Amino acid sequence: MGRPPLPLGTYGKVLFIAQPNGQVKARAKFRDFDGRVRLVSKVGPSRAAAERALKVELTSRQAPGGVGAITAATRMATLADAWIEADHGWSTGTQRTYRSVVNKQVKPAFGQLCIREVTSGVVSRALAAIAKSSGPGAAKTARACLSGMFALAIQDGAVAVNPVRDSTAKISSGKRPPRALAAAETGRLVELFRTSDRAVELDLPDLVDWMLATGCRIGEALALRYGSNGDGKPILDLGAGTWEVNATVVRVPGAGLTVQPRPKTTAGWRIIALPEFAVRMLEDRRASSRRQTDTQVVFPPPLAGALRDPSNVSGDLRQLLDSFECETCGGTGYQLDEDGSFRAGAGGRRIRCEEGPWSWVTSHTFRKTVATRLDEAGLSPRQVADQLGHANPSMTLDVYFGRQVVSAEAARVLNR
Repeated sequence: MGRPPLPLGTYGKVLFIAQPNGQVKARAKFRDFDGRVRLVSKVGPSRAAAERALKVELTSRQAPGGVGAITAATRMATLADAWIEADHGWSTGTQRTYRSVVNKQVKPAFGQLCIREVTSGVVSRALAAIAKSSGPGAAKTARACLSGMFALAIQDGAVAVNPVRDSTAKISSGKRPPRALAAAETGRLVELFRTSDRAVELDLPDLVDWMLATGCRIGEALALRYGSNGDGKPILDLGAGTWEVNATVVRVPGAGLTVQPRPKTTAGWRIIALPEFAVRMLEDRRASSRRQTDTQVVFPPPLAGALRDPSNVSGDLRQLLDSFECETCGGTGYQLDEDGSFRAGAGGRRIRCEEGPWSWVTSHTFRKTVATRLDEAGLSPRQVADQLGHANPSMTLDVYFGRQVVSAEAARVLNR
């Protein structure tokens, strides 16, 4: 029988050859990642130096064509870069989030380790440290990134098991139960937005009404437009009272704000029926707008530009919600010092006041409110999930239904 071939990514015996100039050449046969055996050599002033240089070369060996080979000796920083640059079909926002967490959390904690050095214990300790320093949200996202990275390493045969799966790190977010606006609270909040000069100046009352009428995400609302889809059908059909949710506004690094031609998730694409008051509101907006075109977004920036930034709109909503009916901050939405000046934190940024009766409300509360109203009306979890653009009704049940009082129907059924 012939000698069995070298395993992929391994090398044979290192041989040394003295050079005429006094240098030493170290060489070895290496079975490359395309299955071919190649002779690899490096030169150094001594046998030890030449051997070290050769081993470094073999460790960082690349397959023909420049494709980086993931091996057990590959640094985690290299694995992270390979995973981020791979085609996952992520939305722009997801890719931005993962890239940020990889650069700020994963690489500092794991970057200089080789893949073979990362065990379940190493993962658990690192995730616990990330949760302590940056919060449980960052730790959970870091765990998702690490799990994806090791899935890529397993495909290349660098490891046999995913250490993230066996990690025992307990990341507790202290998550509060979902809370939605009651019917009376919804009416009062809409009134506060309508009567606020600042909210009207920022063109927020109609936007809030739209989110409460549809349960859409804030980026989806800002991408609302009167144009047609790829099939020539209207995206917003006021005659039929329907809206095709097929885009969202995102900020692309280096390119600025843009309408991403797909929602946040695949399940986010949907056609939803519009309440009559929402249709009337849009008809009034279109009739009163002087600069509306067939392709322009329905909620343009109040001053200039083509698109509104979801982050900026969320910040404006946050300040207004903190200010509504708040006696502590005098209706400013920010903490005040004894002399009446705004209290500033790191970087000179004003510190928000969280003492107001509406400070618990966020833009996402509007989605939870829509889900809860539909649930109370007897719609099935699948119907509510379709309205919100969720793939799984379980997500809607666990995160979006703001239940506080058990239905009286349960008492009727259990009555003797």
